[in-house]
Amino acid sequence: MADFQLDRRKLRELILFIAQESEDDPRFGMTKLNKELYFSDFHAFGLLGAPITGATYQRLDYGPAPREVLATLRELEDAGDVAVEERAYFHLKQRRVRALRRADLGLFTGSEIEIVRGVLDELRYLNAAQVSALSHLEVGWQIARDREPIPYETVYLSDRRPLPRELV
Repeated sequence: MADFQLDRRKLRELILFIAQESEDDPRFGMTKLNKELYFSDFHAFGLLGAPITGATYQRLDYGPAPREVLATLRELEDAGDVAVEERAYFHLKQRRVRALRRADLGLFTGSEIEIVRGVLDELRYLNAAQVSALSHLEVGWQIARDREPIPYETVYLSDRRPLPRELV
């Protein structure tokens, strides 16, 4: 299992970037943020060989979330870079991260930003329940136990049966 070092600065800036890009998304809240971080890091690992932030993702009931996200959000709030607001979303309470400054994109490669934008585009019209359900299809989430880390390498696993032509 690959062991990656958390790049806390990139995690902070990625949270800011996702929040600023999701400003007009009424479905954007903490659950969706966690899944957007997860899919961004895991897609980057799968395509580039390394995650963007190196965060440790754990299995939670509503899907994967980085262990470091709450502490990082507190840092961002304390610095005045984000506001975490609670608001009504239909019959639920939604915790929403609002960027108070622009993210420093100079920390990221063009490929990393392209991956994040792709994830945001894919999830744009999904709500928290839908992105949670989507994350539950991930083999890594399925095989991990409660609060156990999800190895980045699980991005290469599939529970799909091979097609006959693939068995040759």
